[in-house]
Amino acid sequence: MQWVGLIALPTLFTVMFAIGLMLGPAQVAAAMQRRTILLAVLFAAVVPLPVVTVVAVEIFNLRGPIGVGLLLMAISPGAPFALRRAIDAGGHRDFAPALHIAIVALAVVTVPLSVAILDALFSANFQVTYLQIGKQVFFSQLLPLLLGALIRYLKPDLATRLEPRAARLGNRLVAVFTVILLIDIVPIVASIGYVPTLVGAGMATFALAIGGLFAGDDAEARPAAAIAVAMRNPGLALVIAEANRAPPAVSAVILGYTVGVALVVSGFLWWKRRQMRAMGL
Repeated sequence: MQWVGLIALPTLFTVMFAIGLMLGPAQVAAAMQRRTILLAVLFAAVVPLPVVTVVAVEIFNLRGPIGVGLLLMAISPGAPFALRRAIDAGGHRDFAPALHIAIVALAVVTVPLSVAILDALFSANFQVTYLQIGKQVFFSQLLPLLLGALIRYLKPDLATRLEPRAARLGNRLVAVFTVILLIDIVPIVASIGYVPTLVGAGMATFALAIGGLFAGDDAEARPAAAIAVAMRNPGLALVIAEANRAPPAVSAVILGYTVGVALVVSGFLWWKRRQMRAMGL
């Protein structure tokens, strides 16, 4: 996984920086105009999936690394690449960033709280601090977003010129990152079986439907809501696993789950792009 680690940081920074270059008063206005939908989707991003996962773990008696990995992914919202995917799927270019930032900020509160709830339910002695979650969220997502937003505020013309170039570079880095990850992850997934990947795909399908449902009749908000709810943050899940000295198999489950989510979301994106082309958008 050495190459994955080397390419992950510049890829994530570039993607989030390009998104930051889009941020301005329009995003705040979009959030306020759709504040009811925003609150509904925030609820959808942090409550239904963990509840369904807990029920599934109990019903199918998924104990050990598989159960732990699935639960950690379920409670970790705010995937770094979710926003770019939402925009690519036709999500509102002003509302989608506002929604993503709200989910990322909310995760700083909901993830430690969810860990405490899981600890009470399963007597697992999970541990994670707000500082650990805050550091992961800040350095991986908020910092490049803030840098991009600062350029947008101080030099809007420069931000307008930089944004499409940074977005193209980010998309290329994501493609390279995806290829390297797929090459490295095959033996890891094979070592734990395909249950995490299948569960990840099933949960992503459920979450896409829930996100779209909570967005109501707002066609412009629905793609962003669906992807924001479906995509999970493996970085947060791995932080919790590391803080609790979980065995390597838990990290493997997290990665396997991530593959399942990525496959379903990629299929959803392909379908949305076909729809957009058919409508001449």
